[in-house]
Amino acid sequence: MASEASEQANRAEVDPKRFVIISYLLLGLVLAFFLANILSRVFVELGVGQNPLIAGITQSTPPFLLGFALAIGTGIYCWVNPRIHTLSLEVATELKRVTWPSWEETRVSTFAVVVASLVAAVVLSTIDALSLRLMVDWLPWIWEKL
Repeated sequence: MASEASEQANRAEVDPKRFVIISYLLLGLVLAFFLANILSRVFVELGVGQNPLIAGITQSTPPFLLGFALAIGTGIYCWVNPRIHTLSLEVATELKRVTWPSWEETRVSTFAVVVASLVAAVVLSTIDALSLRLMVDWLPWIWEKL
């Protein structure tokens, strides 16, 4: 089902600008909350009040609003800057060309990695145990016999 949906999305020839806009919005939200958190800590350290500016809305504190304003400004700057905007569109266009693995391929590859990791863990544990015995028990015993 997932591979059918991805194949349909690939055939639909979705405009890369749509992906760029969605990415900007999601990254903008993450940046806004991050900046709001950082600014609230700065305001606490500076002793600046953080009372809500709009009565009844607890998220209308100055750090929160300032964080969102900075994130919106950053998003607008990135959209207007021709180098960043062109790069964003090129990345989205390249991502459309990627052939994503199916669920079955992903599952088989994950299983192979887990099995290889377990085999490596057993081999390394065995080497470690043998090295410990060699250095702690066998070499001192051989040294005493000389």
